[in-house]
Amino acid sequence: MPVPTTNLKPPFYYGWIIVATSFITLGVAFGIWYSFSVFYIAIIKDFAWTRATTAGIFSLFTISHYLCAFLAGWLIDRFGPRLVIPAGALWLTTALILLAKAQNLFDFYLLYGILAAIGVSLIGFVPHATFLPRWFVKRRGLALGLAMAGVGVGMLIVPPTVQHIISIHNWRYAYRTLAILVLFIIPLNLFFQRRDPQQIGLLPDGAPQPQEPLRRSTAEAQNNIVILDQSWADTEWTSRKALRTKRFWFLAGGFFMGPFAIQGVLLHAVAGLVDGGMSAAMAASIFGLLGICGSVGKITLGFSGDRWNRETANTIGMAAATIGVLALAGIALQKQLLPYIFAIGFGFGYGAAAPLFPSIAADIFQGRHFGRIFGLLSLNLGFGGAAGAWFSGFIFDHSGSYLTAFFFDIIALWLSCLCFWLAAPRRIRLSRNRKTAI
Repeated sequence: MPVPTTNLKPPFYYGWIIVATSFITLGVAFGIWYSFSVFYIAIIKDFAWTRATTAGIFSLFTISHYLCAFLAGWLIDRFGPRLVIPAGALWLTTALILLAKAQNLFDFYLLYGILAAIGVSLIGFVPHATFLPRWFVKRRGLALGLAMAGVGVGMLIVPPTVQHIISIHNWRYAYRTLAILVLFIIPLNLFFQRRDPQQIGLLPDGAPQPQEPLRRSTAEAQNNIVILDQSWADTEWTSRKALRTKRFWFLAGGFFMGPFAIQGVLLHAVAGLVDGGMSAAMAASIFGLLGICGSVGKITLGFSGDRWNRETANTIGMAAATIGVLALAGIALQKQLLPYIFAIGFGFGYGAAAPLFPSIAADIFQGRHFGRIFGLLSLNLGFGGAAGAWFSGFIFDHSGSYLTAFFFDIIALWLSCLCFWLAAPRRIRLSRNRKTAI
């Protein structure tokens, strides 16, 4: 029988306002995150620290960021993004203002490695990966891809701008400028952000809220989702239950190895391009191009994950990223073409991570406690990214080259890919656009 509803379906789904708000917020958050690749050169020049020591600042930042992930997921579940994100932005602004006065390595480790990391954690990937999947089921990959495309736009705009400010003034002035930028996302999220569609009387993808509660699988069926494992889909997943499954640990492996490779390349990309003979300004521009290619990858691969399955889309991304890493490794052989192959290939390929990692996790463990489950998984993002960033600097300090590090990064990309195939979200639920599990 038809399910009676309280209201008609509105002509415009508010979830797309959430996506637009998240796009801007993530652009600011990750513009600051990836601008460290530019600060990295300036800090080494100013303090004469080794690359491994300086990369250690970013490694601590990554670990602290994702150690805070479980807290961020819990806060989103408890208070919602409308309060958590503005609070995190205010915290980050304070940390950046203090960072502009840093005088020694301890200051950088404390102010950037810990305090700024907490602020970015509260406004960045984990909070958005926690609440955005609640707004969409049928178009989950596309919506996440569009929101996460803000990361690439932030990379396109912020690092080259920071490099320009450093060249005119200094890195301290650049950090104060970033602090002002962060303030603008506070009113944006206070006015427009919401936790889930139920707050405005809707179901995911804009379906009207029924007068009587539906089973989760019934609600998904209304959004053209095919349930392949009914028992798994009907389970009320908690973090404790999830930890007892093989799928959780396959996801954990993928969440570790992917960032190991991605951060191992991204942090050292500008330095690697400069070592290959490019100017710092040109290297920052290539990094910006990489960011916009990342936006294209996020949207394209997120949409592809909806049309096919998440694992296939992720594999395409890892193949493109591998081509990019190989181009960066051989940059000295061809300085005109290879930097652009690196930016396009790696940018497009690594773009798979932002929409597909949370979509894969949500396909498997979606429910009321998803924020806490994703927070636990995100610890692996932190440790993997920190290990990869430090490892590349360590290899360079001991060999004078990034070649060995890039070789291990390629291996890590494909191990991550394998883990997601083993986790097999395609065997739990698929959209009707995807005919069958492979």
